[in-house]
Amino acid sequence: MHKRTIQLSFFIVLTLLLFVLSFFILKPYLGIVFLATVLSAIFHPVYQNLTNLFKGRKSLAAISTLIVIVFVIVIPITFIVGVVFNQAIDLYNGIAFGENSYNIAALNEIVSSTVGNYFLNDPSFSINLQDYLKDVLGWIISHFDSFFAAVFKGVLGFFLMLLSIYYILRNSEKIKNHIVLWSPLPDNYDEEILLALKSSIDAIFRGRFLVSIAQGFFISVGFLIFGVPDFVLWGFVGSIASLIPVLGTSIITLPAAIYLFLNGNTGAGIGILIWAAFAIGLVDDLLTFFVMKGKTKIHPLVILLSILGGMRFFGPIGFIAGPVAVSAFIALARIYPFLMYKADIPNETS
Repeated sequence: MHKRTIQLSFFIVLTLLLFVLSFFILKPYLGIVFLATVLSAIFHPVYQNLTNLFKGRKSLAAISTLIVIVFVIVIPITFIVGVVFNQAIDLYNGIAFGENSYNIAALNEIVSSTVGNYFLNDPSFSINLQDYLKDVLGWIISHFDSFFAAVFKGVLGFFLMLLSIYYILRNSEKIKNHIVLWSPLPDNYDEEILLALKSSIDAIFRGRFLVSIAQGFFISVGFLIFGVPDFVLWGFVGSIASLIPVLGTSIITLPAAIYLFLNGNTGAGIGILIWAAFAIGLVDDLLTFFVMKGKTKIHPLVILLSILGGMRFFGPIGFIAGPVAVSAFIALARIYPFLMYKADIPNETS
């Protein structure tokens, strides 16, 4: 066997062995690094603007971006998660022991009658909202607890995430250059692929997720104004429900209106319906138009399925990893024909 072939084979085998060893060494922290990478990609425009503001001082710009991330993302999410978690536990215990103020028995009768008579043409149809509500609350409680335990792993995990974000931002150009260097594709194709991946991540997080968060916020505000209990919890559920095509936030707002009517609050019930139609609907239309303008559009159903499937496959971190992986695949599938035929990749999104 030729000496060159032996040397190359030895190098490949040694590299693969060290790669596997490195993977298992770093495995406990891959979730932290992944989350740091996603946050770095989302806030990279902020970092660039701060770098220009600080006249090229990358370290100062990276530290300032970290402060922005902490105050814009970490602190609000930690507070909201704590409130949602506590409200979900209290409501779950209240349903389990029959001590809640939602008049679920009457809601069961109305929903069963409406669905059975008008949609299924089956007057005998019945539904147990109490069981469904317990399942939803149980899912929130179990996944919230495991998500934060898996991602942050206490003070050390949080510190490592911030440190990772700092170095990823600080060395973003070097990282990009290394990716281009290692890729066997021509450099201009690598640039197009990285740009498409970034556009997809923007579409998921600064696009669809931002719209969902805004809708959840307006649901919480409306529920607070019109007297619906656990308004923070239902705002969170509403933000997830907004990803469901056609039905969307009506899954939350219609039962809330029925709850208010059943308790004799007719004016508040009408008010929540008007609020849902105008405030929540308007924020969906306007934010979707302005935030998603110029970004690769990904159907809300795809995002919802990628979240649920990602959590089943990756565990708690799949809430983020699932949409990122699916959006990356969509981006690559979109540009594949142009790479094959060496054509210019169009700039327009669809």
